[in-house]
Amino acid sequence: METLFLSESKFNLILGADILSPYFYLILIAALYLTFRLGFVQIRFLFLSLKIFTGNMDFKGSKGQLVHSQAFFAGIGSSLLSGSVIGTALAVAYGGIGVLFWIWVMSLLVMPIRFVSSTLAVKFRNQLPSGRYLSGPMYFIEKSLRAKWLAIAFSLTSIFTVLIFGGVFPFLGLTYITKEGLNLSGMSGPISIAVILLFIVVGGIRRVGKTASILAPIGILLFLFSYVSLFHASLVSFLDFLTDVTKEAFAIKAIQGGGIFGVLRAVSVSLSAFFLSTETAVGKSSGIAGVVRTDYAAKQGLVSMLASFFEGFVMATLVGFVLYSYGAVSLESILAFPARIMENPNQIALGMLLLSFLSFGILSLAGWFYSGEQNAFYIFGEKFSNLFRILFIGFALGFAYLYVNYGIAVFTFAIQIGYTLAVITSVPLLVALMLLGKSAKLELNKYLNESGARYEIFKDFYLLFLTLLPKNLISKIFGYFSTMRLPRFMMIPILKAFAKVYKINLDEAELQIKEYASLNQFFTRALRAEARIIDSAGNAVVSPTDSRITSFGNINQSTIIQAKGIDYSVKELLGSEKYYQSFTNGKYITFYLSPQDYHRIHSPFAGQILGYYYEPGKLFPVNDLAVLNIRGLFPKNERLITFLQTEYGKIAVIKVGASNVGKIRVTYDNKIVTNNWIRFAKEHQYKDVSIMIDKGSELGRFEMGSTVILVFENDTIDFTNLTLGEKIQYGTVVGNFKKKLVSLPVKV
Repeated sequence: METLFLSESKFNLILGADILSPYFYLILIAALYLTFRLGFVQIRFLFLSLKIFTGNMDFKGSKGQLVHSQAFFAGIGSSLLSGSVIGTALAVAYGGIGVLFWIWVMSLLVMPIRFVSSTLAVKFRNQLPSGRYLSGPMYFIEKSLRAKWLAIAFSLTSIFTVLIFGGVFPFLGLTYITKEGLNLSGMSGPISIAVILLFIVVGGIRRVGKTASILAPIGILLFLFSYVSLFHASLVSFLDFLTDVTKEAFAIKAIQGGGIFGVLRAVSVSLSAFFLSTETAVGKSSGIAGVVRTDYAAKQGLVSMLASFFEGFVMATLVGFVLYSYGAVSLESILAFPARIMENPNQIALGMLLLSFLSFGILSLAGWFYSGEQNAFYIFGEKFSNLFRILFIGFALGFAYLYVNYGIAVFTFAIQIGYTLAVITSVPLLVALMLLGKSAKLELNKYLNESGARYEIFKDFYLLFLTLLPKNLISKIFGYFSTMRLPRFMMIPILKAFAKVYKINLDEAELQIKEYASLNQFFTRALRAEARIIDSAGNAVVSPTDSRITSFGNINQSTIIQAKGIDYSVKELLGSEKYYQSFTNGKYITFYLSPQDYHRIHSPFAGQILGYYYEPGKLFPVNDLAVLNIRGLFPKNERLITFLQTEYGKIAVIKVGASNVGKIRVTYDNKIVTNNWIRFAKEHQYKDVSIMIDKGSELGRFEMGSTVILVFENDTIDFTNLTLGEKIQYGTVVGNFKKKLVSLPVKV
């Protein structure tokens, strides 16, 4: 079996090339300058970056084609796994295990480079009449620096970099995996990869993004499972590893000699190998970042910073730990390490490892393909971009054919040429980024000042924790336990404690506390008949719940205010194409139900139920912290919307799911079931049956707390004197309809 890496002579020829050290010093200068210019943005806004990445700050009404996480994975598909693995191995092989310490330091410093690059890509992107976005460093170099010659020079070198460094290099890596790992002979592996790649890229950037959102998480999980399975038995103490890395960091000796210049050479060449392998300052990820769906350019810039964080602090550490544990910390042992892994008897774990590399490798090729296509379009227009597509596939398959027939020499040649081209491409980009650091800072300040974004560490950590939790699973488990029927000697103390903690008024409940067989029965309890009075005025609209009013007001075109600086679209909230236009420029009220409140939902007015729309979604909490920090919270969460036709106009009664809400149920249709294991959006109209409901009659219930939103048609209602934060009981007047618009069937 051939080794994937280089012979020693080739290794020294390539990584000892004089072109790598200047790249390191240039990127170091740019990293230090932008770190201070942006006020240590990588430290101050790390948790905010994670919050944006998870979708908490996403706004569906923004312009663009990909969400932040899709653009992130499509942009760094090659660097996050394969690039980090190869880069770490090359760095350790040249500088020893101590070089990991300097990778960590440098990774922190280079994060602002990715921030500025992606922020500018979004700020200066172009949109064609067809709706397609064009972006990349060439556009902000031309528009902001007014240096079209430099933009053209960048694009020309970038095209060749894409063909070799972004196309041939990763394609040969995948060919190696299919040949040596999966035992596919001849060109069957490369041709299969090319077919998969073509299927992805012919669908445009949207398909690339959707593929990234699927392949990247799968690849990460496969890698983690295989990592634990393959390497756990031979791992040494992680603390010993960290101790030795720190010691060796200050005792680095170059392969080609000692002394201060030898140490500097070792550090510069090693770090250059890592950061070139992870495509830092090459321009690929910023080109894809430019098509992101966002309302502020700095948001994707903040997300892009995370690439360097994960590559340097997570992946490099994991790979370095494995190399250290196996004693693969010298050139010879690292060159032999791929063959050792391929011979591992744990074939299932090995298969998962290879599949993880295949997933990210295909994703890498798709990202590079799109980046190169944009560069070709910039210089020569659409016709040449079509020719570029042919060249990309042709180059990849051609080199794969040479590799299959002539061996590892083809791979080493691709590395040598690819790294050289990548360094040349990075020079104009790094210079431009330093010159445009001020512009990126202005975009960051604009985002922070206008959007209401928060970057309090504890709050951001809490929201990140909520995002990563399997909320639907936890809610189902909680729902299961809430329906358990325990013996009375156990259940009664639990219910009494629950009632005491949340200060629930037991005198209003229909039954005595000892009569409830489960927590869910108590939570969805009915009230005594005389506990609430329904306002009987003919045009009075009443509160559907016992709750607190958290927001109300006019709908501006199709936008509802969630909190100060945060809004969302009526269309996103309602989901239904049939009805959402009826509520343009209407009014809304948001009611928040705490655990203390009575949890049945009642009709705000008499009318006919036209139908419903069910949208499966997340189950974020709907408390104040979440409402003030998660962009478009209510449209993100699971929702069941009842459309009610009254004589005065339509009302949308939106029941929003939340954490620990086991189910949302309605009285008019027992077939509706929410929070199932398998869930699909569903819209239904009651055409063959007339379902009438009286004002104040029960409409549904929450099995645990959440939110109800009422949305009214334009110019149909005047609100009473509502107060934000006001506690209100169901049946209390919240507004008065103006005039009758339609006649309804008589309830039988």
